[in-house]
Amino acid sequence: MSDQSADYAYRMRSQVSIPKLLECGDVAHWWCTHISECMPTALIHSPYAPGGLDDAPNDAVMDITAETSFGTLSLRDFLAHPQSGARGIVVIKSGKIVAESYPDLRADQPHLWASCAKPTAGLMVEHLIDAGLIDESKGIGTYVAALRDTDWGTVSVRDVMDMTPGMDCEENDATRADPGSNAIRAFMAEFNHPRNGRVETLLEVLQASRRVATPGEKFEYGSPCTQVLVYLAEAVSGLPWAELFRRNVWSHMRADGPFQAHLTPDGVALAHGVVSSRLRDMARFGMLYTPSWPRVATQQVVDDVVLARIRSGVRDRAFFMNGYDGPVFVDRLGDDTILGNARQWDCIWPDGDLYKGGFMDQGLYVSPDRDLVIAYFSTTAEMQLTRYLRPIATSDLLS
Repeated sequence: MSDQSADYAYRMRSQVSIPKLLECGDVAHWWCTHISECMPTALIHSPYAPGGLDDAPNDAVMDITAETSFGTLSLRDFLAHPQSGARGIVVIKSGKIVAESYPDLRADQPHLWASCAKPTAGLMVEHLIDAGLIDESKGIGTYVAALRDTDWGTVSVRDVMDMTPGMDCEENDATRADPGSNAIRAFMAEFNHPRNGRVETLLEVLQASRRVATPGEKFEYGSPCTQVLVYLAEAVSGLPWAELFRRNVWSHMRADGPFQAHLTPDGVALAHGVVSSRLRDMARFGMLYTPSWPRVATQQVVDDVVLARIRSGVRDRAFFMNGYDGPVFVDRLGDDTILGNARQWDCIWPDGDLYKGGFMDQGLYVSPDRDLVIAYFSTTAEMQLTRYLRPIATSDLLS
């Protein structure tokens, strides 16, 4: 564990910046569990006593192996490796915790979800679609007045959901290294950092975005794209995003602790990734997509129509692989059977399994048909816990 002294905390907090977080070093390690000390935060509490999970350890799960940069290692040995960056993992089968480990985290600590949060933004839009308040074939400008006269205006809701807007907000090695890119400009606005002597608002960055390709042509992963969905949900519902998420999701959960929606300086929930909770609660969110949802929620939050729309929403293989991140995900997971992405989920397989990953190797894997959820937290630039996901899911140990 990191030094917990006051001096250490002051030193880490004083260094929090976009470049330091991108380093995935000591500052990032500290920040991942102390975000509410650095940013405005909406705390979303559950009114119910925590529960729904039983302990049923299966030690053999920890013996499952995968190819990593450290060699072929069991999950147990990978978690113990001093350079793995792993902080916590939980594997839940039919509401039973079959494997759980916290090599670098307290079980009661909230931790960054990073982009594992993106399905929360997608789910709020799914609810509004099913309520008849959003037609996903219509342009963003139909619903968000602040983006109506921008290049986002005619991009369809469906194309934003699938991260194919044709806008200059894609995240890749080049844009993350370019301080002038819209991806970095958005992050700077979110963290209250000035650009050219002035702190921009996130909305101003989005309004300045430009069309660079035809929407719908290829997978174009970018957090600003997800933030458009936040503005969409707020415009249609009339509610702050955190309150909408409380009403639709967390108020029905039997969670161990609050969901922390961290905010921009002007109060916009950063549902693209800057949210945090305890690890078991991120796994409980994943369970909402499985038959075991009644164990962790008082009502169905993800209905069968929404789940079917996600699983059947994959575009063709060329769409996925022609984007920068399609090949990245294939390599990261060590699996070439991925069909593609859809509706804020990074990967969907022929068996209907879903994966969402996040910066510094956070992971949420959901297998609805197997009634299985795997969730984990890390602080590392090397995303390798992903290599264990399919081997765990397809193991006979959990059939």
